[in-house]
Amino acid sequence: MGRAIALAAATIIGTAAIAQGADAAAATGTPPMIDTNSTVNYVMLGLAVVQVIIVIALSSLLGTMMGSSGWMRKLTERRGAAVLIPALMLLSLPASAQAYQAPKAAMTNQELFYFLLVVNIMLFIIILVQVNLIRGTMTAITGVFEEEKAKAAAKVKAPSLMQRMMGMLTRRPSREVEERDLLLHHEYDGIRELDNVLPPWWLWLFYGTIAWGVIYLINAHVTRTMPNQHDEYVAEMEQAKSDIAAYMAKSAGAVDENNVTITDDATALAGAKATFVQYCAACHGPDAAGAETSVGPNLTDAYWLHGGGVKNVFRTIKYGVPEKGMISWKSQFKPQEIQALASYILSLQGTGPSTQKPPQGDLWKDEAAPAADSTAVPVDTASVKVASL
Repeated sequence: MGRAIALAAATIIGTAAIAQGADAAAATGTPPMIDTNSTVNYVMLGLAVVQVIIVIALSSLLGTMMGSSGWMRKLTERRGAAVLIPALMLLSLPASAQAYQAPKAAMTNQELFYFLLVVNIMLFIIILVQVNLIRGTMTAITGVFEEEKAKAAAKVKAPSLMQRMMGMLTRRPSREVEERDLLLHHEYDGIRELDNVLPPWWLWLFYGTIAWGVIYLINAHVTRTMPNQHDEYVAEMEQAKSDIAAYMAKSAGAVDENNVTITDDATALAGAKATFVQYCAACHGPDAAGAETSVGPNLTDAYWLHGGGVKNVFRTIKYGVPEKGMISWKSQFKPQEIQALASYILSLQGTGPSTQKPPQGDLWKDEAAPAADSTAVPVDTASVKVASL
């Protein structure tokens, strides 16, 4: 407050001194202390205009910031800041009155310069006052926010329904219960134990299992109103068998290398022959016997590179032999088509011509075929023929 009053007083004194100096210089004809011209006056006038714009902007900002009654109440409690503003603005009026003189017929550049100097000084003082007021307002606003925050933190919120429920289920010790109150007086390898209570939810679950055990014992073994575990197991196994049978009946057409069998359907074999000629003859020959120059092996003899029998042939067609140039056909043929194709190939056994490709692989013996009886007495075919004659 003292600094602001001193600043205003110094401004008034300086203004009077400048005005007196200007009059004395004009009366005696001595050269002025500051030589001025029109350019300097234009600069001073532009500076005054800029300060007027700043004053207007700060006034608008102050009006917006002081719109809240709470902030104004807080600001008025600070009496120093409230008294400072009107005091400085009132002090500026005498200075303006002292600086003002009745206009002459024409003002010289020197007089105009001093007049603009006084105006700029007063505008600068007003800007300083506004800045000080903004600073005090911001301090008041910050104080209000801090008080509101302190009041909000001081309020003790009642626990919500979820918090009360979790407290009932867990029984967590409150903050008032310190660790030393729960500490047991023994330790193992530096580990100390706390005497925490079991959570109620665990106890309720344990008591519930005991109650269910009693109910099950009475209903399953005394009154027999519900099946026991053995009866439930038997019933579930019977249901599983029924489900498996229904599934197998539904998926009877699902053929793979594990359950495939030879088919004798004439229509399916005819379609398989056409498929073989279209897709397989290029490597195995149209008669499946191959040739010296053919890529694929002979399929009409008893020797097989990847196993004979319908299951092995089905697997070879389905998955192919990529390392030997045979692709997998499972994405192009259906399982029933592969079954028919494998059956057709096996039906060609022993039909190879004299130009057939030499055997490759191992001789295949069908393990499902009945083995020869080693104890049987060989039949003398010559004797039979003679006896028939």
